[in-house]
Amino acid sequence: MNTRRVILGLPVIACLLACSIVNLLYFPATTIFPDEQRFLASAIKLATSGEFWVGSDRAWEMPGTALFYAPAVWLFGSHAAIMSIRFAQSILLAMQCGLVAFIARLIFDKVQVVFIASCIMALYPFFLFYQGLLLSETLFNTLLLAGIAAMYWWRERGLQIDRALVAACLCFAAATLTKATLTILPPLLIAATAWLAGANWRRTFTILLATSCLFGAFMSPWWIRNAAIFHTFVPFTTGSAVNLYVGNNSHNRDAGIDWASDVEPDVFARINALPDELERQRAFSKAAVDYIETDPVAFLRLAAKKFIRFWNVFPNTVEFQSRAYFTISALSFGPILALALLCTAWHWRQWRLLAPLYIIVGYFTFVHIISIASLRYRLPLEPLLIILAAEPIGKLFDKIRQSTTHPVRAGRDQTKF
Repeated sequence: MNTRRVILGLPVIACLLACSIVNLLYFPATTIFPDEQRFLASAIKLATSGEFWVGSDRAWEMPGTALFYAPAVWLFGSHAAIMSIRFAQSILLAMQCGLVAFIARLIFDKVQVVFIASCIMALYPFFLFYQGLLLSETLFNTLLLAGIAAMYWWRERGLQIDRALVAACLCFAAATLTKATLTILPPLLIAATAWLAGANWRRTFTILLATSCLFGAFMSPWWIRNAAIFHTFVPFTTGSAVNLYVGNNSHNRDAGIDWASDVEPDVFARINALPDELERQRAFSKAAVDYIETDPVAFLRLAAKKFIRFWNVFPNTVEFQSRAYFTISALSFGPILALALLCTAWHWRQWRLLAPLYIIVGYFTFVHIISIASLRYRLPLEPLLIILAAEPIGKLFDKIRQSTTHPVRAGRDQTKF
């Protein structure tokens, strides 16, 4: 048992070492992208004033990332905090290795699959890159994986209303407070997991009611805070509507995400100049919905292009379309996607066990083909694909081991063909 724990701990050590190399040798001691500067500015404001702001807005995005960064800013200052935040995110990525291993064990119950999935997580180029950026992805992915791990643990324990269910709701709520993409999915996902595991409709409805109450309780501090500021119910963010508009307007013909070139300049400038963020949210939402209703064919055409962008094996952004980035992406995500699809085909009889992962994949895909799509927004799904991909790799290793252990028998089998 101790030997097995040591072996399963190797990916975590490799992950921390790889993160240290990337953070020290690849990234500068400053932020790189405008989104990083926005998250850091929110953390600075939170650390100095105790209030959450995104520029001049109060709820443009969820507060989880700023809450996570604020202690480092308070302790070390805004500039020195960058390296400490990267270190903290490397710890989160190492935790993701453990969470993926835990989920893989609950689903496949094979040591080699657990080890392979954890190893891929530890050295996966996209995760190593994003843990060095001051963005919401690494924290969100960790909390989402923790919620999925707790949900499968709860499933294994018999679908009781117990601490495992509370843990799942808490982790999903924390993920939602970091990134609003999940919205109301967690209670529905947990209830669907119960039904797929064999719960009857009455039991499923009871679980849905319990999880909705728990999820609402964990989300309530954000709701109460927003009600006090806006004097109305703001469940998630005021910034989601602008993404809906960017992805759905007459100037966006290639499903891009550039606020400078993929929007109607006059419309965007007029709405963006509105001082009230709730009014901006309503105006952007109305502009997007009007476009969809006016030209549904163009909307569907854009949705198809967004689907391709979302699942593209190669980078979409111009600055990442060099040969090196193309090669890294093709040799990492390409095989993972192919093997995950292979695993799905092989285990079609176990679809009920794997269905919660499929629901999450389908949900994220739907959300981003409706709004905006990029490889960055696909990142939360890639640990799930890695879990699925690890199973065929494990089978391949088993066959190789059997052929080397019994070479004579393997030779006899080959002569039959």
